[in-house]
Amino acid sequence: MNPFNPLRRTALRAGALAAALIAAPLAHAEALPAESLYRLSVPLKDSQGRQFDWRALAGRPLLVTMFYGDCNAACPIIIENLRRTVDEVKPAPGRLAVLMVSLDPLYDSPASLADLAKSHKLDPAIFRLAVAANETHTRAMAGALQVKYRSVSNGEINHTTRVSLLDANGKVLASSTQLSPLPDPALVAQIKLAVK
Repeated sequence: MNPFNPLRRTALRAGALAAALIAAPLAHAEALPAESLYRLSVPLKDSQGRQFDWRALAGRPLLVTMFYGDCNAACPIIIENLRRTVDEVKPAPGRLAVLMVSLDPLYDSPASLADLAKSHKLDPAIFRLAVAANETHTRAMAGALQVKYRSVSNGEINHTTRVSLLDANGKVLASSTQLSPLPDPALVAQIKLAVK
């Protein structure tokens, strides 16, 4: 018979908890459809300094794109497009989220992203601007979203533009490569269907 040992019991509980924490994301990933982008774990930090995995946004439709803060060409257009798209869709509270992930983890910070969100008057209840911890995670996210980019000698980043609409399980329902401040009518129609 084993005598009561509180240290042993605590160690066993800690081990069981650690195993559950490791197994939970794996079990969730196995429950996702094969084409789910949420099978990819990408740790991010948002404009409020909160760390999160982008898979935490599962459970409702998500518009997701990539950009960078110092961009003076395509990115301001993408931001305006998304703002107007959300205004046109008029989703009920909690029915749609927008995630914008930086292509520039070296220079974009939570503070600079917060300033950018404020200057563009982005609704914090819907829009979340974030940056990955490093280039590896940024590249993984870009690959999943089919966004191609490369840094050029003057410090700018050449990149493709793509806004993707994901369903609650991370499956791509629609995407748009339109570079215009005006919403893409086909994408707006798909968003309206997704947020019903």
